[in-house]
Amino acid sequence: MSGDGGPAAREMPIIHRIFRRQFAEVRALVRGLPAAEAARTGAVADHLGFLLDGLHMHHTTEDHLIWPKLMDRAGLDAPLVVRMEEQHRQIDESVAKVRAAMSEWLSDPTRATSSTLADRLGEFLVVLEGHLDEEEQVVVPLIDRYLSQAEWEEVGERGFEKFTPAQRWIATGQLVEVATAEEVAMMFGGLPPPVKVLWRLVGRRKYRRYIAAVRGAQLV
Repeated sequence: MSGDGGPAAREMPIIHRIFRRQFAEVRALVRGLPAAEAARTGAVADHLGFLLDGLHMHHTTEDHLIWPKLMDRAGLDAPLVVRMEEQHRQIDESVAKVRAAMSEWLSDPTRATSSTLADRLGEFLVVLEGHLDEEEQVVVPLIDRYLSQAEWEEVGERGFEKFTPAQRWIATGQLVEVATAEEVAMMFGGLPPPVKVLWRLVGRRKYRRYIAAVRGAQLV
């Protein structure tokens, strides 16, 4: 899907791929992480918190910069936008349950609390995947139809600005990790040359160190 259509059809599935893959990965890590590994528990919880925060920032950017424009311009398709807003509220409710379970797991990382958190993440993923699927299939084409190139670029810029400077390296690393080489070239194409150089010299190493702590992997 990412190779067809306009810029939203090419780029939105890549962003969604980060959430699809890394939330599922965190669920597996939580279920299999020994309670004795306190440092890993903290790293995984921090990463889950970052993913949840990133999803919230992604959705609030849509709420503020995409849905109002589509409601004004999409005519008979506007009810699809209302569905997206309602699904965001459902996701927020599921996220609250995940955060509560994560807090209990972090303060007392036992088999029982890890199982509960994994269960809440599984329930959350069902809701999230359904939303992402529907958004990509029926709403992303509306974005390409009714938003200009400049308006779509503003969505990306405003979303990225919500991250702190340190978080931007993580977000960039997540994107590079899930994207194909062709997709990376597309997403990096509009960046200033100094940013690309900093990614190669600094950002890539920072992300590898960050995600290795989450996964319990050795850097090579």
